[in-house]
Amino acid sequence: MNRRELIVASGGIAATALSGCLGIGEGDGSAAAQQSSPTVEERSNRSIVVSNAGQVQGEPDLALLDVGVEASGESAGAVRNELATRAEELRTALLDYGLDEDAVTTSNFYISDRVDRRRMEEEGVRPDSEKADEYVYYQGTHSFSVEVEAIDEVGAVIDAAVDGGADRVGRVTFTLSEERRTELREEALRKAIQGARSEAEAIADEVGTSIAETTVVDASQGQVTPFHREFAYDAAATATETAGGASTGVEPGDVTVSASVRVRYRMA
Repeated sequence: MNRRELIVASGGIAATALSGCLGIGEGDGSAAAQQSSPTVEERSNRSIVVSNAGQVQGEPDLALLDVGVEASGESAGAVRNELATRAEELRTALLDYGLDEDAVTTSNFYISDRVDRRRMEEEGVRPDSEKADEYVYYQGTHSFSVEVEAIDEVGAVIDAAVDGGADRVGRVTFTLSEERRTELREEALRKAIQGARSEAEAIADEVGTSIAETTVVDASQGQVTPFHREFAYDAAATATETAGGASTGVEPGDVTVSASVRVRYRMA
């Protein structure tokens, strides 16, 4: 028997049914063909596939800070030595604040050569001249990723980093611990599955049948969307504020957790 698939789509929803169960015939359109009953095999193969997503938001319980020191000099060795000294001072300041050793880890380290092209232009030196080597210098960075579990202490940790010699304070990321992430993902999954079931039942009712059972569930998709704050560190401004007794304030935002499911239901 020839089969035709009927696709009913709305948003991310698709329902697939065999033509026999819906009274849609092939051939000459005779009354006998239109009134034929579906076979057992056809009835068992009828299905609805629904894609749905659930989303929940929660307060962060973990913050990630990006802090670092910078150095420049006439040789790579000189830059390396300065970075080693200043990075250790910064790390010590963060540990003295009260952070655990495994909460302060190196995230980036580099030393590269640069050319002072502005100075060359000002002094009329051509890039291909022998004198161009005199304008080469080295620049490096040692950055740390800092984990802060007490969200209300993020500003104080930034102050400790700056006082410890940080030249750069970059993005502050508010996110979730593994335990909290799992908890919110389960909640998002429940919402996604409940929504999928409701939509599948609506589709089944529209085509004159009902849901018999769930046959396949794919819940492999999903994501956590952290909340970011950009922190522009101005050394001169920070020095003035510190002298006046001010401290850094950083306001967190909610973290979004989403879960997507694709569910196949067998129709009755």
